[in-house]
Amino acid sequence: MTESTSAILSGIRELGAATDAYGTTLNTQVSPAAADLVGRAVADAVRDLAPDRISVWESSDEAVLAHIVALSTGATVLRVTDESGITSVTPAITPGDRVVLLATAWEPRRLQAMLGLLRGAAAEVTGVAAVLHTPALDAAGSVPVVSLLSEAEASSAGLR
Repeated sequence: MTESTSAILSGIRELGAATDAYGTTLNTQVSPAAADLVGRAVADAVRDLAPDRISVWESSDEAVLAHIVALSTGATVLRVTDESGITSVTPAITPGDRVVLLATAWEPRRLQAMLGLLRGAAAEVTGVAAVLHTPALDAAGSVPVVSLLSEAEASSAGLR
């Protein structure tokens, strides 16, 4: 493990994770510095995907992470909501937008719903990013996948 990977792991451990309505999220309110460290690490991992937009489920902790990544990559943030089975995205997608999907940890149903919504709006999904790798990422198909921690690393950090 490199020093930077060690620092990222330390930041993730400091934040910890909890489950909210959309799945597992980092507790970003615990430490703005640790949230910034993790967000910048995700930004570094997705920068080559040249995103115009970073898309997250409507969750305050995911929004914090998305804004750090967006600021670091020059992208903007899309928030996806699911109310009574009706999914929507704000702001509106412009066809051809290059979008990277982001979550602390992806669940299969949430990943497939967001992929379908964005593709249906003619966005170009250029990648799927996660802080913690989950098996859901294996279903991303030909879309590039980025995760900061493997399942084993997340487990050893007490996050899975």
